[in-house]
Amino acid sequence: MGEAKELVKKLVEVGNQTDEVVNEMKGWGGTVQFDIDGEKFYVKYNDDGTAEFVEGEAGGANFTIIASDEYWTKVMKGEEDPVMGFMTGKYKIQGNIMESQKLAGVLKKVKL
Repeated sequence: MGEAKELVKKLVEVGNQTDEVVNEMKGWGGTVQFDIDGEKFYVKYNDDGTAEFVEGEAGGANFTIIASDEYWTKVMKGEEDPVMGFMTGKYKIQGNIMESQKLAGVLKKVKL
């Protein structure tokens, strides 16, 4: 299992315990699919603002992050700016790019 995947799991755990994150995500109910070096998993946000980490492929994800483990690990650790990384082609987003800003907001609030 890659380091990026472990950090996404940790993001879910810490985010569920952080009132600021839960309040920000409350009512969204979206799904973020990850494809990290071909390994697929996703995070499902519930209407109450909490999240669940799930192995595999989600049907109907709001957007998909496609990245290398090395790059996404740096994003999760705050060493790379995800907006600049997207703009410079270091990773891809498929689906609703505007909704990906929700994830960027969570990443700013949770320090891993």
